[in-house]
Amino acid sequence: MNLLQQPFFEKTLTNMRLGALFLVAITPSLGTAISAMGRLLLVVAALVVLLLGTRPKEDSAKLLYRSCLLTVLLAVGYLALSSLWADSGNDKVWSAWLRHARLLTIPLIYVLIYSYAEARQVLRVFMLGQMFVVFSAWLLVAGVKVPWATSKVALETYAVFGSYLEQSISQAVLVAMLWHQRHWVFRARGQWLAIAFAAITLVHTLGFLIGRSGHVVALGLIALAIVYELPRRWKWIALVVPFAVLAIALVGSKNFRDRAQVVQNEIQIFNKKADVTTSSGQRLFYWQTSLQAIVEQPILGYGSGSWNMQYGRLQGGKALPGSLTVVDPHQLFLLWAVEGGMVGLILLCAVLVALYRRSRQLEVHDARTLQSVLAALIISGMFNSMIFGIGMGDFFCVGLGICLALIRRQDQPEGSINHG
Repeated sequence: MNLLQQPFFEKTLTNMRLGALFLVAITPSLGTAISAMGRLLLVVAALVVLLLGTRPKEDSAKLLYRSCLLTVLLAVGYLALSSLWADSGNDKVWSAWLRHARLLTIPLIYVLIYSYAEARQVLRVFMLGQMFVVFSAWLLVAGVKVPWATSKVALETYAVFGSYLEQSISQAVLVAMLWHQRHWVFRARGQWLAIAFAAITLVHTLGFLIGRSGHVVALGLIALAIVYELPRRWKWIALVVPFAVLAIALVGSKNFRDRAQVVQNEIQIFNKKADVTTSSGQRLFYWQTSLQAIVEQPILGYGSGSWNMQYGRLQGGKALPGSLTVVDPHQLFLLWAVEGGMVGLILLCAVLVALYRRSRQLEVHDARTLQSVLAALIISGMFNSMIFGIGMGDFFCVGLGICLALIRRQDQPEGSINHG
């Protein structure tokens, strides 16, 4: 008998693998440094599993399709190839590529999860980690100085480990996860607890956090959840649901209303006199400059790590001095279009489409969970370079990888999948 197949070693390897998965699932909740350590642990654990060959046998074509591995490899591989024409220096090229390569987290998580039951366990740990952050944030609201909230502005912004921008987005995703997984996350009798925690998380996100991206994500996911619940004959209402949700948020949350007004004012000022001293004005200038770069090099782009150089070249003396060191345009799709051209942008979109297509093979509540995380990534990616940034990049890639693994394999009877 193979040594690895002996009960003691098999159980030990299983415990080590699950332990690694639980740690990886919780690290995105605990700040950027710990998140980076979690990603390193994930790579090591996945390599051990692949080298020892302990993963249950699965047809190669199914593994490639189910994990979206091939699509991710094409996207990440193309950006590595782009180093051949990038002129931003090897250190910047490979530093940026490693950030883009965070996408590999998604299939690596899938490789480490062997069953539907394991995927649920890991997803529960992922959500519990986020719930700990929300609980800590409410303590900050109450004026309690929790020792793990080390940021000087934590008491002012109610952000525990990261920034208010990151936490507002992750909390919005948690609300959607708790809602769609409410039937089991606290056992069958704990539905009310999942709904209650989703509600207090939403109140904290819209009522106390000032992250405008997170507010938009929260409203988008609420609208999506409502659309999911509509009977087929009422699906046309989906056209007005987002506006209705927005109106309710404007009336019900002063914090949201004030932040929305700030954005409107900043955009008006930028349109009148190209003022880049505000947060919105600076973002708009990043996007404007990125579009100029894309027009100049539309097909292949400038190569991995090149956005900062092109921004410095095209900003025409308008940029604030502090912004000249920024390495991304605070917009995921523009970043890929500048560095990878239309080829890179199409490959990024192909990854997102592959994840959506894959979600349709899951049971209805799992499909909605994966689609909600994917929608949150796309919405927040319109205002920030998600995936590229440590912290939120790990949060999304780990979350998507776990949701991707929510498929019944050997333990699922044939034909029991609900496409939702």
